[in-house]
Amino acid sequence: MHTSFNSPSSSSGKIIIGIIASVWTLVFIDVTSSILKPRREGARRGKDIEIHAQDTYRNRRILHSAFALLSEPWGFTNRHFATILAQLRPSPFWGRWGLHAKRRIENILIPEGGSLEVEFVEPIDFSNSSCSETPVVIILHGINGSNKEPYIEQAALQIVVQKGWRAVILNYGKIRVLNDKMECALGGHNFMDGGDLNFLISHIRKTHEGFLGVVGYSMGGAKLVQYLGRTREHCNVDAACAISSPLDFTPNNVTVHNPVSFSHRAYHFFIASSLKFWIMKHYRELKKHPKVCNSKPFRRTSSGLIWWFQSNLVTDFDDAITIPAKGYLNLNQYYNDATVVEHLRRDVKIPLLILTSECDPIVPVEIIPGEHVAMENENIFIVSTKQLGGHCGFWLPGRGCWATRGCLDFFDSANTYLTPKKKSRVLRRQSSLKAARNLQRTSSTQLTDYFKLIAHDSFSNLKEDPATFPVVGYGKSMAPKRLSDTGFGQRI
Repeated sequence: MHTSFNSPSSSSGKIIIGIIASVWTLVFIDVTSSILKPRREGARRGKDIEIHAQDTYRNRRILHSAFALLSEPWGFTNRHFATILAQLRPSPFWGRWGLHAKRRIENILIPEGGSLEVEFVEPIDFSNSSCSETPVVIILHGINGSNKEPYIEQAALQIVVQKGWRAVILNYGKIRVLNDKMECALGGHNFMDGGDLNFLISHIRKTHEGFLGVVGYSMGGAKLVQYLGRTREHCNVDAACAISSPLDFTPNNVTVHNPVSFSHRAYHFFIASSLKFWIMKHYRELKKHPKVCNSKPFRRTSSGLIWWFQSNLVTDFDDAITIPAKGYLNLNQYYNDATVVEHLRRDVKIPLLILTSECDPIVPVEIIPGEHVAMENENIFIVSTKQLGGHCGFWLPGRGCWATRGCLDFFDSANTYLTPKKKSRVLRRQSSLKAARNLQRTSSTQLTDYFKLIAHDSFSNLKEDPATFPVVGYGKSMAPKRLSDTGFGQRI
Protein backbone atom coordinates (compact mmCIF):
# COMPACT_ATOMS: atom_id res chain seq x y z
CA MET A 1 0.00 0.00 0.00
CA HIS A 2 1.32 3.42 -1.00
CA THR A 3 0.71 6.38 1.31
CA SER A 4 1.32 9.97 0.15
CA PHE A 5 2.13 12.84 2.49
CA ASN A 6 1.86 16.55 1.76
CA SER A 7 5.11 18.40 2.40
CA PRO A 8 5.02 21.18 5.01
CA SER A 9 6.08 23.72 2.39
CA SER A 10 3.15 22.93 0.13
CA SER A 11 0.70 23.11 3.06
CA SER A 12 2.02 26.48 4.22
CA GLY A 13 1.90 27.72 0.64
CA LYS A 14 -1.75 26.81 0.36
CA ILE A 15 -2.50 28.59 3.63
CA ILE A 16 -0.74 31.74 2.45
CA ILE A 17 -2.57 31.65 -0.89
CA GLY A 18 -5.86 31.19 0.95
CA ILE A 19 -5.19 34.17 3.22
CA ILE A 20 -4.24 36.38 0.26
CA ALA A 21 -7.33 35.29 -1.68
CA SER A 22 -9.55 36.04 1.34
CA VAL A 23 -8.06 39.50 1.79
CA TRP A 24 -8.54 40.41 -1.87
CA THR A 25 -12.08 39.05 -1.76
CA LEU A 26 -12.85 41.40 1.13
CA VAL A 27 -11.24 44.26 -0.80
CA PHE A 28 -13.38 43.51 -3.87
CA ILE A 29 -16.58 43.30 -1.80
CA ASP A 30 -15.85 46.51 0.09
CA VAL A 31 -14.86 48.43 -3.05
CA THR A 32 -17.96 47.22 -4.89
CA SER A 33 -20.26 48.12 -2.00
CA SER A 34 -18.64 51.54 -1.64
CA ILE A 35 -18.79 52.46 -5.31
CA LEU A 36 -21.85 50.69 -6.70
CA LYS A 37 -24.27 50.92 -3.78
CA PRO A 38 -27.13 53.42 -4.26
CA ARG A 39 -26.65 56.83 -2.71
CA ARG A 40 -28.57 57.33 0.51
CA GLU A 41 -31.12 60.12 0.76
CA GLY A 42 -29.19 61.58 3.67
CA ALA A 43 -26.06 61.77 1.53
CA ARG A 44 -27.87 63.83 -1.09
CA ARG A 45 -28.94 66.30 1.54
CA GLY A 46 -25.51 66.50 3.14
CA LYS A 47 -26.63 64.77 6.34
CA ASP A 48 -23.54 62.57 6.39
CA ILE A 49 -21.43 65.67 7.11
CA GLU A 50 -21.61 68.06 10.02
CA ILE A 51 -19.93 71.46 9.65
CA HIS A 52 -19.51 73.82 12.60
CA ALA A 53 -18.22 77.35 12.18
CA GLN A 54 -19.24 80.84 13.16
CA ASP A 55 -21.80 82.29 10.77
CA THR A 56 -19.77 85.26 9.55
CA TYR A 57 -19.43 86.71 6.07
CA ARG A 58 -15.78 85.64 5.87
CA ASN A 59 -16.50 82.05 6.92
CA ARG A 60 -19.43 81.75 4.51
CA ARG A 61 -17.17 82.78 1.63
CA ILE A 62 -14.49 80.27 2.65
CA LEU A 63 -16.91 77.35 2.97
CA HIS A 64 -18.81 78.25 -0.20
CA SER A 65 -15.70 77.68 -2.31
CA ALA A 66 -14.57 74.53 -0.48
CA PHE A 67 -16.68 72.28 -2.70
CA ALA A 68 -15.18 68.96 -1.51
CA LEU A 69 -16.20 69.67 2.09
CA LEU A 70 -19.81 70.12 0.99
CA SER A 71 -19.93 67.02 -1.24
CA GLU A 72 -20.58 63.43 -0.24
CA PRO A 73 -17.46 61.89 1.36
CA TRP A 74 -16.05 58.69 -0.04
CA GLY A 75 -14.22 55.79 1.56
CA PHE A 76 -14.66 52.17 2.60
CA THR A 77 -17.67 51.34 4.71
CA ASN A 78 -15.76 49.16 7.19
CA ARG A 79 -13.88 51.52 9.54
CA HIS A 80 -11.21 49.00 10.55
CA PHE A 81 -10.51 48.01 6.95
CA ALA A 82 -10.30 51.66 5.89
CA THR A 83 -7.90 52.40 8.76
CA ILE A 84 -5.60 49.46 8.04
CA LEU A 85 -5.61 50.10 4.29
CA ALA A 86 -4.48 53.70 4.89
CA GLN A 87 -1.24 52.24 6.31
CA LEU A 88 -0.70 49.17 4.14
CA ARG A 89 -1.84 49.99 0.60
CA PRO A 90 0.76 50.28 -2.21
CA SER A 91 2.61 53.53 -2.74
CA PRO A 92 0.60 55.93 -4.94
CA PHE A 93 3.86 56.96 -6.60
CA TRP A 94 3.68 53.65 -8.46
CA GLY A 95 0.55 54.83 -10.25
CA ARG A 96 -0.02 57.33 -13.04
CA TRP A 97 0.06 60.32 -10.65
CA GLY A 98 3.65 59.48 -9.76
CA LEU A 99 4.70 60.29 -13.34
CA HIS A 100 3.76 63.95 -12.85
CA ALA A 101 5.81 64.60 -9.69
CA LYS A 102 9.42 64.55 -8.61
CA ARG A 103 10.69 64.05 -5.09
CA ARG A 104 13.95 64.77 -3.31
CA ILE A 105 15.14 64.46 0.28
CA GLU A 106 17.25 67.12 1.96
CA ASN A 107 18.96 67.16 5.35
CA ILE A 108 18.82 70.76 6.57
CA LEU A 109 21.54 71.58 9.08
CA ILE A 110 20.38 73.00 12.42
CA PRO A 111 22.55 75.62 14.20
CA GLU A 112 22.10 73.75 17.49
CA GLY A 113 23.51 70.59 15.93
CA GLY A 114 22.30 67.71 13.81
CA SER A 115 19.96 68.02 10.85
CA LEU A 116 16.31 67.91 9.91
CA GLU A 117 15.17 65.44 7.24
CA VAL A 118 12.69 66.99 4.80
CA GLU A 119 11.27 65.64 1.55
CA PHE A 120 10.23 68.02 -1.23
CA VAL A 121 7.61 66.85 -3.74
CA GLU A 122 7.18 69.16 -6.73
CA PRO A 123 5.56 69.17 -10.19
CA ILE A 124 7.71 67.51 -12.81
CA ASP A 125 8.07 70.79 -14.74
CA PHE A 126 8.62 72.98 -11.67
CA SER A 127 11.24 75.72 -11.98
CA ASN A 128 12.92 77.70 -9.22
CA SER A 129 12.00 80.99 -10.88
CA SER A 130 8.47 80.87 -9.41
CA CYS A 131 9.57 79.33 -6.12
CA SER A 132 8.80 82.34 -3.95
CA GLU A 133 5.18 82.68 -5.10
CA THR A 134 4.02 79.07 -5.54
CA PRO A 135 1.88 77.94 -2.57
CA VAL A 136 3.62 75.48 -0.24
CA VAL A 137 1.95 72.91 2.02
CA ILE A 138 3.86 71.23 4.87
CA ILE A 139 2.74 67.66 5.72
CA LEU A 140 3.07 66.08 9.18
CA HIS A 141 2.72 62.30 9.51
CA GLY A 142 1.29 60.20 12.35
CA ILE A 143 2.91 58.68 15.43
CA ASN A 144 4.27 55.56 13.75
CA GLY A 145 4.68 57.05 10.29
CA SER A 146 7.27 58.65 8.06
CA ASN A 147 7.47 60.29 4.67
CA LYS A 148 6.97 56.82 3.10
CA GLU A 149 3.47 56.24 4.47
CA PRO A 150 0.86 55.73 1.69
CA TYR A 151 -1.53 58.36 3.06
CA ILE A 152 1.32 60.90 3.26
CA GLU A 153 2.44 60.15 -0.29
CA GLN A 154 -1.19 60.37 -1.44
CA ALA A 155 -1.50 63.82 0.13
CA ALA A 156 1.74 64.99 -1.47
CA LEU A 157 0.63 63.82 -4.92
CA GLN A 158 -2.77 65.49 -4.61
CA ILE A 159 -1.06 68.75 -3.63
CA VAL A 160 1.32 68.55 -6.58
CA VAL A 161 -0.86 67.02 -9.33
CA GLN A 162 -4.29 68.48 -8.56
CA LYS A 163 -3.18 71.94 -7.44
CA GLY A 164 0.27 72.39 -8.97
CA TRP A 165 1.66 73.43 -5.56
CA ARG A 166 4.74 72.24 -3.67
CA ALA A 167 4.58 69.70 -0.85
CA VAL A 168 7.12 69.56 1.98
CA ILE A 169 7.07 66.47 4.20
CA LEU A 170 8.64 66.88 7.65
CA ASN A 171 10.02 63.53 8.75
CA TYR A 172 9.99 64.43 12.45
CA GLY A 173 10.12 60.78 13.53
CA LYS A 174 13.90 60.84 13.31
CA ILE A 175 15.45 61.61 16.70
CA ARG A 176 18.48 63.85 17.04
CA VAL A 177 20.29 64.41 20.35
CA LEU A 178 21.77 67.88 20.02
CA ASN A 179 25.51 68.28 20.37
CA ASP A 180 26.10 71.17 22.77
CA LYS A 181 23.29 70.28 25.16
CA MET A 182 23.07 66.55 25.48
CA GLU A 183 19.87 66.54 27.51
CA CYS A 184 17.96 68.19 24.65
CA ALA A 185 16.56 65.86 22.01
CA LEU A 186 14.97 67.27 18.85
CA GLY A 187 12.25 65.36 17.06
CA GLY A 188 10.74 62.09 18.06
CA HIS A 189 7.13 61.36 18.87
CA ASN A 190 6.22 64.22 21.20
CA PHE A 191 3.12 66.40 20.92
CA MET A 192 4.75 69.37 22.67
CA ASP A 193 7.99 69.58 20.68
CA GLY A 194 7.37 72.38 18.19
CA GLY A 195 11.02 73.26 17.65
CA ASP A 196 11.44 71.17 14.49
CA LEU A 197 8.27 72.57 12.92
CA ASN A 198 9.24 76.15 13.81
CA PHE A 199 12.69 75.60 12.31
CA LEU A 200 11.23 74.30 9.04
CA ILE A 201 8.75 77.18 8.80
CA SER A 202 11.49 79.75 9.46
CA HIS A 203 13.69 78.02 6.87
CA ILE A 204 10.94 78.20 4.22
CA ARG A 205 10.03 81.78 5.10
CA LYS A 206 13.58 82.95 4.40
CA THR A 207 12.79 82.94 0.68
CA HIS A 208 9.09 82.14 0.36
CA GLU A 209 6.57 84.97 0.60
CA GLY A 210 3.52 83.23 -0.87
CA PHE A 211 0.82 81.08 0.74
CA LEU A 212 2.03 78.57 3.34
CA GLY A 213 -0.29 75.91 4.73
CA VAL A 214 0.26 72.98 7.07
CA VAL A 215 -1.73 69.73 7.22
CA GLY A 216 -1.24 67.16 9.97
CA TYR A 217 -2.54 63.61 10.09
CA SER A 218 -3.36 61.89 13.40
CA MET A 219 -0.61 62.82 15.88
CA GLY A 220 0.84 65.25 13.34
CA GLY A 221 -2.41 67.24 13.57
CA ALA A 222 -2.18 67.35 17.37
CA LYS A 223 1.41 68.54 17.08
CA LEU A 224 0.27 71.21 14.61
CA VAL A 225 -2.54 72.54 16.82
CA GLN A 226 -0.12 72.72 19.75
CA TYR A 227 2.25 74.81 17.66
CA LEU A 228 -0.52 77.16 16.48
CA GLY A 229 -1.83 77.64 20.01
CA ARG A 230 1.58 78.38 21.50
CA THR A 231 2.85 80.72 18.78
CA ARG A 232 -0.51 82.44 18.16
CA GLU A 233 -0.29 85.23 15.55
CA HIS A 234 3.47 84.66 15.06
CA CYS A 235 3.12 81.16 13.57
CA ASN A 236 4.11 82.41 10.06
CA VAL A 237 1.42 80.13 8.56
CA ASP A 238 -1.61 81.26 6.54
CA ALA A 239 -3.96 78.28 7.10
CA ALA A 240 -3.84 74.81 8.67
CA CYS A 241 -5.73 71.51 8.75
CA ALA A 242 -5.78 68.59 11.22
CA ILE A 243 -7.16 65.27 9.93
CA SER A 244 -8.18 62.42 12.28
CA SER A 245 -6.24 64.01 15.13
CA PRO A 246 -6.75 63.30 18.85
CA LEU A 247 -6.81 66.70 20.54
CA ASP A 248 -7.84 65.65 24.05
CA PHE A 249 -5.68 63.40 26.25
CA THR A 250 -7.65 63.73 29.45
CA PRO A 251 -9.35 60.59 30.86
CA ASN A 252 -12.14 61.19 28.31
CA ASN A 253 -9.80 59.62 25.76
CA VAL A 254 -10.54 55.99 26.53
CA THR A 255 -8.32 54.81 23.69
CA VAL A 256 -5.26 56.07 25.57
CA HIS A 257 -6.26 55.70 29.23
CA ASN A 258 -8.60 52.72 29.22
CA PRO A 259 -8.13 50.47 26.17
CA VAL A 260 -10.36 47.60 27.29
CA SER A 261 -11.96 46.63 23.97
CA PHE A 262 -10.24 44.18 21.64
CA SER A 263 -9.96 46.71 18.81
CA HIS A 264 -8.35 49.34 21.04
CA ARG A 265 -5.80 46.91 22.41
CA ALA A 266 -5.10 45.63 18.89
CA TYR A 267 -4.32 49.14 17.65
CA HIS A 268 -2.17 49.76 20.72
CA PHE A 269 -0.25 46.56 20.00
CA PHE A 270 0.26 47.51 16.34
CA ILE A 271 1.46 51.04 17.17
CA ALA A 272 3.64 49.88 20.09
CA SER A 273 5.26 47.25 17.87
CA SER A 274 6.12 49.84 15.22
CA LEU A 275 7.54 52.11 17.94
CA LYS A 276 9.77 49.29 19.15
CA PHE A 277 11.20 49.05 15.64
CA TRP A 278 11.65 52.83 15.80
CA ILE A 279 13.68 52.44 19.02
CA MET A 280 15.88 49.79 17.41
CA LYS A 281 16.39 52.02 14.34
CA HIS A 282 17.48 54.99 16.49
CA TYR A 283 19.15 52.94 19.21
CA ARG A 284 22.58 54.56 18.93
CA GLU A 285 21.18 58.08 18.85
CA LEU A 286 18.92 57.48 21.85
CA LYS A 287 21.82 55.98 23.81
CA LYS A 288 23.53 59.39 23.68
CA HIS A 289 20.82 60.90 25.87
CA PRO A 290 21.96 60.78 29.53
CA LYS A 291 18.42 60.12 30.85
CA VAL A 292 17.03 57.90 28.12
CA CYS A 293 20.03 55.55 28.15
CA ASN A 294 19.09 54.41 31.68
CA SER A 295 15.44 53.71 30.91
CA LYS A 296 14.06 50.18 30.69
CA PRO A 297 14.42 49.60 26.91
CA PHE A 298 18.20 50.10 27.21
CA ARG A 299 18.86 48.10 30.36
CA ARG A 300 20.73 44.86 29.87
CA THR A 301 18.90 43.25 32.74
CA SER A 302 15.81 41.13 33.22
CA SER A 303 13.66 44.25 33.67
CA GLY A 304 14.78 45.53 30.28
CA LEU A 305 13.99 42.21 28.62
CA ILE A 306 10.58 42.06 30.31
CA TRP A 307 9.78 45.56 29.00
CA TRP A 308 10.33 44.50 25.39
CA PHE A 309 7.90 41.60 25.81
CA GLN A 310 5.23 43.24 27.99
CA SER A 311 5.05 46.82 26.64
CA ASN A 312 2.08 46.58 24.29
CA LEU A 313 0.56 50.03 24.95
CA VAL A 314 1.52 53.46 23.65
CA THR A 315 1.60 54.71 27.25
CA ASP A 316 4.41 52.22 27.96
CA PHE A 317 6.45 53.80 25.21
CA ASP A 318 5.74 57.36 26.43
CA ASP A 319 6.68 56.40 29.99
CA ALA A 320 9.97 54.83 28.92
CA ILE A 321 11.14 57.24 26.18
CA THR A 322 9.13 60.46 25.90
CA ILE A 323 9.01 61.37 29.59
CA PRO A 324 12.79 61.20 30.26
CA ALA A 325 13.76 62.54 26.81
CA LYS A 326 11.60 65.65 27.09
CA GLY A 327 12.00 66.31 30.82
CA TYR A 328 8.44 65.62 32.05
CA LEU A 329 7.76 64.41 35.57
CA ASN A 330 5.12 61.82 34.70
CA LEU A 331 2.52 60.85 32.11
CA ASN A 332 -0.17 63.05 33.64
CA GLN A 333 1.89 66.19 33.14
CA TYR A 334 2.70 65.21 29.56
CA TYR A 335 -0.88 64.36 28.57
CA ASN A 336 -2.26 67.47 30.26
CA ASP A 337 0.14 69.60 28.23
CA ALA A 338 -0.81 67.69 25.07
CA THR A 339 -4.52 68.53 25.44
CA VAL A 340 -5.29 71.47 23.13
CA VAL A 341 -8.98 72.25 23.69
CA GLU A 342 -8.18 75.56 25.38
CA HIS A 343 -5.87 76.50 22.51
CA LEU A 344 -8.75 76.03 20.07
CA ARG A 345 -11.00 78.37 22.00
CA ARG A 346 -8.71 81.37 22.33
CA ASP A 347 -5.18 80.98 20.93
CA VAL A 348 -5.50 79.88 17.27
CA LYS A 349 -5.24 83.03 15.12
CA ILE A 350 -5.36 81.57 11.59
CA PRO A 351 -8.07 79.53 9.78
CA LEU A 352 -7.88 75.95 11.09
CA LEU A 353 -9.89 73.06 9.65
CA ILE A 354 -10.43 70.06 11.94
CA LEU A 355 -11.66 67.07 9.95
CA THR A 356 -12.63 63.87 11.78
CA SER A 357 -14.93 60.86 11.49
CA GLU A 358 -17.38 59.68 14.12
CA CYS A 359 -16.56 56.09 13.14
CA ASP A 360 -12.84 56.56 13.86
CA PRO A 361 -11.67 53.45 15.79
CA ILE A 362 -8.75 55.34 17.38
CA VAL A 363 -10.15 58.81 18.12
CA PRO A 364 -13.24 58.44 20.40
CA VAL A 365 -16.29 60.43 19.40
CA GLU A 366 -16.41 61.91 22.94
CA ILE A 367 -13.21 63.93 22.37
CA ILE A 368 -14.09 65.30 18.92
CA PRO A 369 -14.42 69.11 19.26
CA GLY A 370 -18.05 70.15 19.05
CA GLU A 371 -20.05 73.15 17.98
CA HIS A 372 -19.36 75.06 21.20
CA VAL A 373 -15.62 75.16 20.39
CA ALA A 374 -16.23 76.60 16.92
CA MET A 375 -18.61 79.21 18.30
CA GLU A 376 -15.89 80.61 20.59
CA ASN A 377 -13.29 81.16 17.86
CA GLU A 378 -13.98 82.52 14.39
CA ASN A 379 -10.92 80.75 12.98
CA ILE A 380 -12.07 77.20 13.84
CA PHE A 381 -13.86 75.08 11.21
CA ILE A 382 -14.97 71.61 12.39
CA VAL A 383 -16.10 69.01 9.84
CA SER A 384 -17.08 65.48 10.89
CA THR A 385 -18.49 62.54 8.94
CA LYS A 386 -20.82 59.94 10.40
CA GLN A 387 -20.37 56.62 8.59
CA LEU A 388 -17.20 56.78 6.47
CA GLY A 389 -13.52 57.49 6.96
CA GLY A 390 -12.17 55.46 9.83
CA HIS A 391 -8.76 56.79 10.90
CA CYS A 392 -7.13 58.66 7.98
CA GLY A 393 -9.09 56.34 5.67
CA PHE A 394 -11.08 58.69 3.42
CA TRP A 395 -9.72 56.95 0.33
CA LEU A 396 -10.93 54.95 -2.66
CA PRO A 397 -8.90 53.59 -5.61
CA GLY A 398 -8.88 56.05 -8.49
CA ARG A 399 -10.49 58.88 -6.50
CA GLY A 400 -7.80 59.79 -4.00
CA CYS A 401 -8.40 61.00 -0.45
CA TRP A 402 -11.57 63.00 0.21
CA ALA A 403 -10.16 64.57 3.39
CA THR A 404 -7.02 65.78 1.62
CA ARG A 405 -9.07 67.17 -1.24
CA GLY A 406 -11.32 69.01 1.20
CA CYS A 407 -8.24 70.37 2.97
CA LEU A 408 -6.77 71.66 -0.31
CA ASP A 409 -10.07 73.30 -1.28
CA PHE A 410 -10.09 74.93 2.16
CA PHE A 411 -6.54 76.22 1.61
CA ASP A 412 -7.38 77.46 -1.87
CA SER A 413 -10.45 79.28 -0.57
CA ALA A 414 -8.53 80.81 2.34
CA ASN A 415 -5.80 81.93 -0.05
CA THR A 416 -8.39 83.53 -2.35
CA TYR A 417 -10.63 85.32 0.12
CA LEU A 418 -8.35 86.14 3.02
CA THR A 419 -5.54 87.59 0.89
CA PRO A 420 -2.93 87.47 3.67
CA LYS A 421 -0.66 90.50 3.79
CA LYS A 422 2.77 89.84 2.38
CA LYS A 423 5.53 90.44 4.89
CA SER A 424 9.00 91.63 4.09
CA ARG A 425 11.93 89.36 4.80
CA VAL A 426 12.77 91.30 7.94
CA LEU A 427 9.23 90.98 9.29
CA ARG A 428 9.19 87.25 8.55
CA ARG A 429 12.41 86.85 10.52
CA GLN A 430 10.94 88.82 13.39
CA SER A 431 7.87 86.55 13.41
CA SER A 432 10.15 83.50 13.55
CA LEU A 433 11.91 84.92 16.59
CA LYS A 434 8.65 85.83 18.29
CA ALA A 435 7.33 82.32 17.63
CA ALA A 436 10.47 80.85 19.21
CA ARG A 437 10.08 83.11 22.22
CA ASN A 438 6.44 82.10 22.70
CA LEU A 439 7.46 78.45 22.46
CA GLN A 440 10.13 79.07 25.09
CA ARG A 441 7.75 80.86 27.44
CA THR A 442 5.01 78.20 27.14
CA SER A 443 7.33 75.22 27.62
CA SER A 444 6.64 73.44 30.89
CA THR A 445 10.02 71.68 30.94
CA GLN A 446 12.28 74.54 29.74
CA LEU A 447 14.60 71.91 28.27
CA THR A 448 14.70 73.00 24.63
CA ASP A 449 16.39 76.23 23.53
CA TYR A 450 13.91 77.28 20.85
CA PHE A 451 15.94 80.39 19.99
CA LYS A 452 18.61 78.14 18.51
CA LEU A 453 16.04 76.22 16.46
CA ILE A 454 15.55 78.94 13.87
CA ALA A 455 17.02 79.11 10.37
CA HIS A 456 20.65 80.23 10.56
CA ASP A 457 20.30 83.76 9.15
CA SER A 458 17.02 84.64 10.86
CA PHE A 459 18.74 86.94 13.35
CA SER A 460 20.92 88.83 10.88
CA ASN A 461 20.36 92.37 9.62
CA LEU A 462 17.44 93.16 11.92
CA LYS A 463 16.82 96.85 12.41
CA GLU A 464 15.17 96.28 15.77
CA ASP A 465 16.74 94.61 18.78
CA PRO A 466 15.13 91.13 19.04
CA ALA A 467 15.39 91.33 22.83
CA THR A 468 12.69 94.01 22.87
CA PHE A 469 10.11 92.15 20.77
CA PRO A 470 6.73 91.97 22.58
CA VAL A 471 5.44 88.48 23.26
CA VAL A 472 1.82 87.46 23.75
CA GLY A 473 1.55 84.51 26.10
CA TYR A 474 -1.41 82.36 26.99
CA GLY A 475 -2.92 81.44 30.32
CA LYS A 476 -1.60 84.15 32.63
CA SER A 477 -0.11 87.41 31.41
CA MET A 478 3.65 87.43 31.09
CA ALA A 479 5.70 90.62 30.89
CA PRO A 480 8.33 90.68 28.13
CA LYS A 481 11.89 90.03 29.22
CA ARG A 482 15.20 90.55 27.53
CA LEU A 483 16.88 87.48 26.07
CA SER A 484 19.68 87.78 28.61
CA ASP A 485 17.12 87.51 31.43
CA THR A 486 15.96 84.11 30.22
CA GLY A 487 19.43 82.68 29.76
CA PHE A 488 19.33 82.72 25.97
CA GLY A 489 21.04 86.03 25.22
CA GLN A 490 23.62 84.79 22.73
CA ARG A 491 22.55 85.20 19.13
CA ILE A 492 23.28 82.77 16.36
